[in-house]
Amino acid sequence: MGIVSRKEREKEEMRQLILGAALKLFREKGYDGVSIRNIAEAIEYSPATIYLYYKDKSEIFFALQYEAAAVKRDHIMPVVEIENPWERLVEFGRRYIDFGMKHPDLYDLLFITLTPMESMENQECWKLGIATHSFFVETVQACVDARYFKSTDTETIAYTLWCHAHGLVSLFVRERMRMYPEEKREELARKSFAMIVKMAENL
Repeated sequence: MGIVSRKEREKEEMRQLILGAALKLFREKGYDGVSIRNIAEAIEYSPATIYLYYKDKSEIFFALQYEAAAVKRDHIMPVVEIENPWERLVEFGRRYIDFGMKHPDLYDLLFITLTPMESMENQECWKLGIATHSFFVETVQACVDARYFKSTDTETIAYTLWCHAHGLVSLFVRERMRMYPEEKREELARKSFAMIVKMAENL
């Protein structure tokens, strides 16, 4: 391995070390509880070292969000192989909910945590998210074209289904389902989405 390749590998390893520490602190303390200083302490480097890789805390969280968006995309997008649009839609919702329940910290980063980061809409992570959501809307449109829905208002149908799935996952992620037995929470969320999709046929 050449010197340049080795240096690039070492830089990437340091970036991942920083991101791993930031994500761990986010899980424990939330966004406001994370600082460059406590990230540096966690990886046993000086804050000055962090600034060699990321200009500020926001840039670190943009990188985390990009990774979260990539994990979400990879978890959901195998549905492209499903030819029937209705089956694809149901599986999309199941995988979306499954992603949130398996990766609550990443879901929190993407959809729940309110952060003061600037120019969020211009970041690469949102391009990934928008692409995944666009595929979801295209799947709803395919269902509309195939007359699985009475309504032809694709935008509203897609928005309604997404809001329902998001609400289900948000309740789970923020531990607001304590009135239900823990062993039933995931099953309830999945069954609820299947029910709302079925009800949407009459929209």
